[in-house]
Amino acid sequence: MASTTLTFKLKVRWWLKFYLAGVVLTARLAHCEPNWARVRYWVGKGIKIEAR
Repeated sequence: MASTTLTFKLKVRWWLKFYLAGVVLTARLAHCEPNWARVRYWVGKGIKIEAR
């Protein structure tokens, strides 16, 4: 019986950590909640998962 392996590779874009830091900083300074739908959208754009 042949064994099959599935590996995942997570690629994070270079700008994502700066975006998230900006969101946290703005939320702290403005004392308000960020727009989570917008944050989710950009996190989805910044993370790519490859399956092999």
